[in-house]
Amino acid sequence: MALLTHLDIVNSAFALIGAEPLQDLDDEVIGGQSASLLYEAVVDFNLGLEPFSFAHELRQLSAVDGPAPASGFATVFNVPGPLLSPPLWLTDDPTDPDRRFWRFAQINGQVHSDAPALWAFCQFRPEPHRWTATFRAATITSVGASFALSVASDRNLHEVLHTRAYGTPTEAKRGGEMRAAITTNALSTPPRRPGWDDNPLTRAWRG
Repeated sequence: MALLTHLDIVNSAFALIGAEPLQDLDDEVIGGQSASLLYEAVVDFNLGLEPFSFAHELRQLSAVDGPAPASGFATVFNVPGPLLSPPLWLTDDPTDPDRRFWRFAQINGQVHSDAPALWAFCQFRPEPHRWTATFRAATITSVGASFALSVASDRNLHEVLHTRAYGTPTEAKRGGEMRAAITTNALSTPPRRPGWDDNPLTRAWRG
């Protein structure tokens, strides 16, 4: 079975604990909580363990019409969402993967700058069909561990699945199947050269 949707992932996790599959992510599983609330909490946590490349993309910021802001910059930009975290970095040249832009301020979730256009490298929650196979496996197991406790009330099964997904406590949730997911991401992400040219002190020294 192709694991292409969030419901596919949840039902694969349910299979690990011997539970019947759900028809809808909003089905209540225990204590009035929907499966989606428990599931999304685990997925967002897993995505936060590592800057997985499949969960990031470059998005252009949208300028806000109106008078100049009190910050002293010329333009206010909105950051497109929904996002899991603030932008990792900004650039004024999306064609140069190594260029970083620093002349801005983040105020109340918006970007203030004098640049005519800006792009942000953002983290978001991607659909499961974009996940790597190793991240998918780790997430199914970790979601199963959560359901083993909250749905099946089986602490022993919870511990077994949690250890399979994340490894031992000393590995800080970066062992087990998650270690394979992190390694896969590292191997598929090329190293970036140092951004010496973006440092104003370096440019002044060279000039």
